[in-house]
Amino acid sequence: MQKSSFYKYRPSGFVSVSGPDALEFLQGQFSNDLAKMEVGQVVYGLWLNRKGKIVADSFALRQGEERVALLSYFCEGAAIFDRLDAYLIMEDAELEKASEAPLACSVFGDAAQAAACERLGLKLPQLGEFSESEGVVAFWGRRGGVSSLELVGIDTSGSVCIERLDALISESGVESLSCNDLDAFAIEGRVPQIGKGFGDSDLPQELGLEVDAVSFRKGCYLGQEVMARLHAMGRVRKGLRVVSIENVDTASGLALPVDLLDEAGKRQGSLRSVAYSKSGGVVGLAVVSSGFSGRSLAAGDLLVELQESEEGR
Repeated sequence: MQKSSFYKYRPSGFVSVSGPDALEFLQGQFSNDLAKMEVGQVVYGLWLNRKGKIVADSFALRQGEERVALLSYFCEGAAIFDRLDAYLIMEDAELEKASEAPLACSVFGDAAQAAACERLGLKLPQLGEFSESEGVVAFWGRRGGVSSLELVGIDTSGSVCIERLDALISESGVESLSCNDLDAFAIEGRVPQIGKGFGDSDLPQELGLEVDAVSFRKGCYLGQEVMARLHAMGRVRKGLRVVSIENVDTASGLALPVDLLDEAGKRQGSLRSVAYSKSGGVVGLAVVSSGFSGRSLAAGDLLVELQESEEGR
């Protein structure tokens, strides 16, 4: 059972899309399928460019028949807004980016999640759905191999509620997590944090996002042709790998990303994120050439050991 803990943060991106054509417009831009999304549902996906590379990610929450909220942990709201605004031409839809990032809290552990929802008058949401009350939305996030309930104050009253909840949680003795803790969750769960070490140079398939964030059944959207071609090929040249890093004392000082070199000095990939693990040592996420069959690479003076890939399990 996951220990009760929480992490207070402000999502980097929060954009609202409203109007009669809002959902139809987003369907033609988003990598995942929104066509059947009902009010109260949430879908995670990506915004791609014409080459299929990742511009940003978002949770899309359908708040009403003509309103969808877009939220990203690490991708700037301006990047999402500009990406959509460039293709909003004839559709009857309006984009609005938040002037200030909303206040939010990730809650871990069944007891803490249930208590937080009860305190805020929220229903504990089902997977793929969100609940909303007094300016706060609750939905299940993507923090790695742990279950995270995201509570986001989407307006002023909601932010006040999150502030009060944060104070109550702190007073109750529930553990407050650090940014490093969240990074470790993501690394150990093989979840790339888009906008934080991952993104504009990457294809979804290289990061293992084709299962959860890309629909291969929906109609045309920007980047769709590349996604279909890669899906038909069934393989990409690079893949996401969890690594462990020696020389713990110097690992935190790495200027990421850093090239990963084999014994011959040939570049085989790049190290994108690192964190201290609660189980001991330093772990990281790297994008490594699919053709590399070795177990260790060099990141500057550091030795990086590749953990067994998903395919090798």
